[in-house]
Amino acid sequence: MSHTDSTPSVRHIILGLVFMLIMSGCVASEQAGPAQQAAPVIDQDPMVDWGKAPAPPDNKNLIAVAGFENKSTYSADRLWDTSAQLLSAQLLRTPYFRVVEWEKMKRLFDWETLSHADIVKSPDNMAKARRILLCDHFISGTITRFNVSTHAQASAVSKGKTIDTSVRVDLLLQNAGTGEYVAAGRGEHTIRQTYSAGQVGSWTSSAGDDALDAAIEKALFELISSYSRAQ
Repeated sequence: MSHTDSTPSVRHIILGLVFMLIMSGCVASEQAGPAQQAAPVIDQDPMVDWGKAPAPPDNKNLIAVAGFENKSTYSADRLWDTSAQLLSAQLLRTPYFRVVEWEKMKRLFDWETLSHADIVKSPDNMAKARRILLCDHFISGTITRFNVSTHAQASAVSKGKTIDTSVRVDLLLQNAGTGEYVAAGRGEHTIRQTYSAGQVGSWTSSAGDDALDAAIEKALFELISSYSRAQ
């Protein structure tokens, strides 16, 4: 056998290198996987412009959050508490009232009373709460809609999905002494999560919290505007 027969040809060497490159590319592709986890594109309704709100009063009345009801089809054990905390925080950020701390309300009244806003549903309960708190107004809230819906989006070249979180909240302001309704507000807000083709994702509770907070803020803006006009 000659020396040239025992030595691999240049052509064979090149073919071997090409094969190795192809195989390494296939392994890397398998490790990457067909879909990548990615953050969705978030779109939401316009927010409140507090610059257009009425001027705050010189003498601020004391207000207490009397509770928050959930009348939506979305069930969550602590949704009433979360909603009341968000409302209290919104009230503290606006310069229109002095506010009884929500944690104090939870120490004074049981969860069943606060989760059904029973303080303002009977004159006796309201009078008792007013004697304890010495407040001028009670504010109560109701979640009337909490809806999460998923929609598929498809085109000729790609597929994706959107998840809409829509929340509606109603607020009522009452005179603590007479029980008279003095103002009301309603707020609705939708947050849309958009996942494009190849993205993996699902609904997150943070989208619900953000939509709820924004709906409460809109309802409070409307309530304060109504209250200021009545003064």
